Amino acid sequence: MERIVDKVVVLACCLACFAVLPWGVALLLALLCSVAASALGEVLPRRLASVPALAYALAALVWPPFAAFLALAAYDLSRDDHPLVRWCWLLPALSALVRLDAVLALLMALACALALLLSYRTRRFQAELAAYRRLRDDVQETSLALEEKNRGLRDKQDLEVRLATLAERGRIAREIHDNVGHLLTRSIMQVEALQVVHRDDERVRGELAQVGDTLHEAMGCVRASVHDLHDDAFDLETQIREAADACATLAVDIDYRASDVPPDVGYGFIAIVREALSNAAKHSDASRVSVSVAAYPAFYRLVVHDNGSVPPPSDMLGDAPRADGGIGLSTMADRARALGGRCRFDYDRGFKVFATVPKGDPA
Repeated sequence: MERIVDKVVVLACCLACFAVLPWGVALLLALLCSVAASALGEVLPRRLASVPALAYALAALVWPPFAAFLALAAYDLSRDDHPLVRWCWLLPALSALVRLDAVLALLMALACALALLLSYRTRRFQAELAAYRRLRDDVQETSLALEEKNRGLRDKQDLEVRLATLAERGRIAREIHDNVGHLLTRSIMQVEALQVVHRDDERVRGELAQVGDTLHEAMGCVRASVHDLHDDAFDLETQIREAADACATLAVDIDYRASDVPPDVGYGFIAIVREALSNAAKHSDASRVSVSVAAYPAFYRLVVHDNGSVPPPSDMLGDAPRADGGIGLSTMADRARALGGRCRFDYDRGFKVFATVPKGDPA
């Protein structure tokens, strides 16, 4: 848009030649040709933009009336990268200074000087605008990178807090089981021993029986609390992410779309994930592994898929890999079967472990 405004200003200066030259066909033809060449310079590709202006400059060298609008061609030629093309308009300009009237030659020189100044100003403006846009893009890219890094740090911090919380729950469960549970068990055994000692005293034995019932009830509450803490201390998604972080040689992508996974299914799935990641790191040339967990109305599904390029033997694929194919595959299949599910091994642009476990009690 800036160049169009500049060309309108230059054209207005060139039209002043009509005040000193008589109206004629040659001058009108020069006006039309100059406007057409200037318009073509805006629509042609960058490498061809100077061709119409160069043709007009050659025409001005042959026909002196064309020099009246040489400033438009000088504006386009001054943007060319080649020095010879950039200053080739000087030859027809110097020729016109000799052959044209002094007033017309002066107007042409002033118009050409104005065209050069406007062209230089517009080029500087566009260069600074392009530099500003590059700087803005760099700043925005840096800002997005910092935001992504901060998001990753927040996610890592949340994961560490979650792991610490789960570890603390597990520690509390162990402390209750090892200390309070043992103390209650010893108390129950002591009460039962006293009941044997005082079996002839009906009143004492009845009171000891009440104490024993209270201790048994307390023991049941402690066991329930320990099981609840132990179950809460296990989170499948957190365990998968921890296993992925521990696998330093592979890039692991996690897609977790499950909730309320039972502890027994979770323990089975995390064992399969760890074994699959270990196999991919040791026995495959894979560089990336995707782990997907999803919950459906009737079953839970686990998929571990690497991008290894070497397919395994065909007898190690399917639902029942051969017994001598490795303990890892058999272990994964056994864990799925223990939960009432199945585990299948395939090769699809990488080794794939596909495990499903039905919801509810296994058959």
